[in-house]
Amino acid sequence: MTTDSGPALDGAAILANVEEIRPLLREHAAEVEAARRLTEPVVDALRSTGVFRMAMPVTWGGPEVDICRQIEIIETLSRADASAGWCAMIGSDSGFYSGYLDDAAARSLYPRLDAVTAGWVAPVGTLEVSDGGYRLSGRWSFGSGVTHADVIVGGARVTENGSPRLLADGTPEARIAMLPAAQWQVLDTWSPLGMAGSGSHDYAIDDAFVAAEHTWVYGQSYRSGPLYRWRGMFVVNFFGVPVGVALDACDVAASILDGKLLMPEMTPARDEPYVRADIARARAMVGAARSYVYDTVGTIWSTVVAGDEPSLEQRAQLVGLFAHTVSECRTAVRLLVDTVGTVAIQDGCPLGRQMRDLDTIAQHVVAKRKMWEWAGGMYFGQDPPLPFL
Repeated sequence: MTTDSGPALDGAAILANVEEIRPLLREHAAEVEAARRLTEPVVDALRSTGVFRMAMPVTWGGPEVDICRQIEIIETLSRADASAGWCAMIGSDSGFYSGYLDDAAARSLYPRLDAVTAGWVAPVGTLEVSDGGYRLSGRWSFGSGVTHADVIVGGARVTENGSPRLLADGTPEARIAMLPAAQWQVLDTWSPLGMAGSGSHDYAIDDAFVAAEHTWVYGQSYRSGPLYRWRGMFVVNFFGVPVGVALDACDVAASILDGKLLMPEMTPARDEPYVRADIARARAMVGAARSYVYDTVGTIWSTVVAGDEPSLEQRAQLVGLFAHTVSECRTAVRLLVDTVGTVAIQDGCPLGRQMRDLDTIAQHVVAKRKMWEWAGGMYFGQDPPLPFL
């Protein structure tokens, strides 16, 4: 494995590295869940693989990994532990976010390739105009990975003398601010049933100065590679988490059922027709969802590599894909839990944790019913309200 001072990494090397740490992630999964954050050994292991630098540009010595390989890497991590995969997915956004800043400002926040970014871009804070920049205040929820981040971001409404500053079209101006993690306060608020280890606590800041060059709006990246040409690319590796969790759940369920005797018949579960059918159905559901992910994302990737903008129809397919993928993976794992029975609900059973993790992922904004509605509207020519879709 490598650090900034080691040999250059590419997507294949990072994938090989994450395969290598899967046993460690499995070993620490229960501890991570109890701690409600990634523990230090897990963060160190993830950093050593190069996963956090996936989207860093070649001009910085980064790998600039194509988006389909990024999904595969996150999928591999999530097969070992959903929280580790989720935090790797979030933390690897550094390469995307830094691309919205000019090079000098970006390098001042990211002196190393493996720096972790966390935070939420929704404009719930305020940026009061100040000489040379802004004064940032606010509190944000669901800050996955803030407990081990190097840089934290927060979306905010721009105010001037306490009043909202308006754009030319009359809408309130909003920007995303980025500051070193040490300047933010992490609040101990995350206590969910699933994805507990993601450390998705609230975080806050009060009247902190942010230089203007450390703020940005959605639009064109300063970088020219295909990874940065479309503003929504940074959310696409999300798919690796639900797919990876569900793929591993298929293996876990099959392993349990292979050694289980059904009561009261005392017959091997693996010989029962409904058990065989349920295993096959679940694998088909997850496999179909996975294939649809790589087909859809691969088409979009080919479009941006060719120098074109994804069409509204391509984006509509992608938007619907978020809710579809989580729904199908969740339904498949629910089927597996019901088929395995009481073993799945015992404390420490990976299958039970995987079900809880998917239940929690399903509550994320990109997995909600609204995504279906927005996708449908896009097929009729209407843009969705989220700027990164």
